[in-house]
Amino acid sequence: MHHFWWVVISLVNILLLSSIYITETWNQAPIAALSIGNLLLAVLVRNELIVHLLYRLAVGISRIATSGKYYINTAVHYIGGVHAAAATWSCFWLSIDLYRQLTTSNNLLLLTTGSLLAILLLAIILTAIPPFRERFHNSFEKIHRYAGWSCLAGVILYLTLSQFLATANQIPTLENFLNPICLMLILIIFSIFLPWLTVQKFEKFSMYCPSPNVAFLTVPGKADIGTFARISTDLVEWHSFSVAGMSFNQETGRSQIQLIIGAAGDWTKNLIEKVQRGDIPKYFWVRRVKPPGFMFSINAYSRVVVVATGAGIAPVLPHILENKHKLYILWIGNKHQLTYGKKMWSLISSHPRLKIYDTGELGRPNVGDLAIQLARKFRAQAVFCVSNKAVTKTVVSACLAKGIPAYGATWDS
Repeated sequence: MHHFWWVVISLVNILLLSSIYITETWNQAPIAALSIGNLLLAVLVRNELIVHLLYRLAVGISRIATSGKYYINTAVHYIGGVHAAAATWSCFWLSIDLYRQLTTSNNLLLLTTGSLLAILLLAIILTAIPPFRERFHNSFEKIHRYAGWSCLAGVILYLTLSQFLATANQIPTLENFLNPICLMLILIIFSIFLPWLTVQKFEKFSMYCPSPNVAFLTVPGKADIGTFARISTDLVEWHSFSVAGMSFNQETGRSQIQLIIGAAGDWTKNLIEKVQRGDIPKYFWVRRVKPPGFMFSINAYSRVVVVATGAGIAPVLPHILENKHKLYILWIGNKHQLTYGKKMWSLISSHPRLKIYDTGELGRPNVGDLAIQLARKFRAQAVFCVSNKAVTKTVVSACLAKGIPAYGATWDS
């Protein structure tokens, strides 16, 4: 589906490009509008509110659809394909517009700004290619973050200069600054800054580590089942974690959410080590909007098998409480009760359809075969896998090969 979105976005842009080429209207064509339009699309599909709407729409359609349910949901899971394709085409149209400016304008500031903007966009696109992103993930994150903000400033400056030069011999009017390009730019700025307006700072929270590999974090807030929260300790580096539970704090009179943080990367490992030493962060920044993850699509089915490894059980917990009747859970890990604590163990072990697989005693399982066996036994309509990339790929590929709809985290979207 990631490639499907690439094809759709590319076909639309190729048709527009062909139309301009055939009619030979390069000088009159709205090249800048095509560039900013693609950029707007790339930004909107990453907006948390838009994502929330798309997931709810997909699940709502799936509940009444008689066929195509799997493709409807995976189309939303891989909506990142729209983001990547639209951003790439935005860079392409910007390059054409820049070339046109080189032949018609001698404004050094405009040409320099446009050139830097094109270079920044190209750097973002190239470093987002999966092989680079996977091998140099920290570098990818920094380039995407800082080059992205620089691009926004560059776009504003470039379009402002272009608009100023286009109306240099005219008396400026409101219409000059409310054209489609400026309106799209306003939408881009609003979409990017909207999540920042919902950021909350919490100094009162609880955090503890039941084992050296896991931390439990409870912060004030509300969330729907199947969503995830973005948190930060410095407002710069953000990390996403599935909402593992919701409760009401009688002392504060506020709702709160629980997150399970597994030691999966540098940031999480350092955080857990600090908490174990008693060096708990003074505060957490949390985004108020909690967008859905792929587990939200469980709501589209009436019988599902969930395969979770280690801390991947976190997004399954809310479903145990709310969707117990439709779940069969396979939880793979090492010394589950010792690692995650008695409280969490008591919640999960009470589930009537639970298969625990202890790798410390039984060794590494054939996860794909186990998932297929349970899906057939439970007559499941779909399988959901919450694990690392390798296990997720194994489970999803094995199930799809047997005609069983299967979902996992979108690693390339």
